[in-house]
Amino acid sequence: MKKQILIISGIFLFLIGSYSCSNTIEDYYTDPDATTTADLGQLFTYMCYNSYIRPTYWDYATFVTGVTGKYSQFIGIEKASKMYEPSTDYNEDRWEGYYTGGIMNQYREIQKNYEALSSDEQADQYIYMQIAKVILYDQTAQMVDYWGDIPFTEAGGLNYTNTLTNAKFDDAETIYTLLIDSLASLNTYFANASLSTTIKTSLSTQDILLGGDLDLWQKYTNSLRLRLLMRISNYDETTAKTKITAMLNDPDTYPVIDKNSEDILLEMNPTNLISDIQSGLTDGATSNGAIAPYYMLNTEMVANNDPRTAVFWDPGSNADDEYLGLKSDTTASAAENQWSKGYLATYDSATFIMNYNVPGVLFTAAEVSFLKAEAYERWDLGTAQDEYETGIKQSIDFYYSLNQDAYAKSSFSRTSLTTPTDATIESYLEESAIAYSGTTDEKLEKIYTQKWINFFILQAGQAWSEVRRTGYPELPFAEDPSSDELPPVRLLYPDTEKSYNSDNYSAVSSKDTRDTNIFWDVN
Repeated sequence: MKKQILIISGIFLFLIGSYSCSNTIEDYYTDPDATTTADLGQLFTYMCYNSYIRPTYWDYATFVTGVTGKYSQFIGIEKASKMYEPSTDYNEDRWEGYYTGGIMNQYREIQKNYEALSSDEQADQYIYMQIAKVILYDQTAQMVDYWGDIPFTEAGGLNYTNTLTNAKFDDAETIYTLLIDSLASLNTYFANASLSTTIKTSLSTQDILLGGDLDLWQKYTNSLRLRLLMRISNYDETTAKTKITAMLNDPDTYPVIDKNSEDILLEMNPTNLISDIQSGLTDGATSNGAIAPYYMLNTEMVANNDPRTAVFWDPGSNADDEYLGLKSDTTASAAENQWSKGYLATYDSATFIMNYNVPGVLFTAAEVSFLKAEAYERWDLGTAQDEYETGIKQSIDFYYSLNQDAYAKSSFSRTSLTTPTDATIESYLEESAIAYSGTTDEKLEKIYTQKWINFFILQAGQAWSEVRRTGYPELPFAEDPSSDELPPVRLLYPDTEKSYNSDNYSAVSSKDTRDTNIFWDVN
């Protein structure tokens, strides 16, 4: 979906770690540290430019390639000592990216400035509070998925009340319940919201995510709620089934994203705001670069003639020009040998590495289709095969669109890939490992695997959560040779939280181990 993108100021882009073009910061962003009042729309714009929503070097180099992409096995991993121990400093950066880097602190700034308005102004600008909540809830759920219990209801006090307080850790399940219930209320709000002409004009500019389209905000809200309900469905199936059934049986009341033109993307404007994942992928993946993993590339894609193979990967540069990924038990020296001889495939240059136009991906239609397919298969709510196959088609179309819409670096020459024909896609759907057949468990495994492929590196955090929740695909991780450890099931709290919020940390310290499951992880 193409949306109008702002011309962002050079100072603003410097502040958020991107590239500069002009000097109109006052038109689009108000620094909360430099003023006592701010325009809510400008504050919301900055909230959307969080470094963990935009595709940034720092996120990909330090967290995606080192944690979520590695644990989801989207990256070829060399077998080495401490191969599954992420940098504590980098994990702390991810933690702080939520609290002080533009999500929680920015939401509290919006909340504080909203409450300082007159009652008439509040009624007029209430929309900014509501769309900010959707972003906050999406990001908060991800934090829970990584760490479990987190400070939430009391967090951000310095921005909100100008008082520095140590926030308690809220129970992870309680947070999820709050998010799911609040998203239901937001759905009702978006269905009935009426905006003034002035606010509509402001929203169309400041809402750099959806351009002020309240129908899309409603669909994003319900799709997010569907995701969270399915995330808890193995832990509390009764609640999840009841609420998902109500949603899917009443699409007029609970519309969700159902086509690629409705994908929730923070799109780039390559002349002003560019995707910055090239160095993140090539610096952070392995010492050799963004190498393909054997299981994903060879076991799941090449072996099944997946049409996305060519748009995901560049083949090796050896004479055979083969698609070959790095096996999980390969030593560093063996990996270096394979790499130096040009055997190993890497991330596709045109689609990812040299593309300034890779968007920040919050939600896709394909994910919704796979969520529906799971619900239909488990609870007999509809035709699961139709949603499963629709999800695959949407995923193929999405990634080929990324390739075709690419804005290449000036030094890179590219030719767009042609979207696979219907016949090619149908042939893939008929592959024995892909075809929607078998027992219920076998069908669910296929749904989970296809959703995992669709998430890929652009939504590696969601993929890691789903792999833990479902147990699929069964990824072949080699044990750490120094400790016999496999990837953890949660991240450890940052040292600064233990030091500076020690009283509240003590209440959750017993859960702070790498093998303490997040509450929804009962697989």
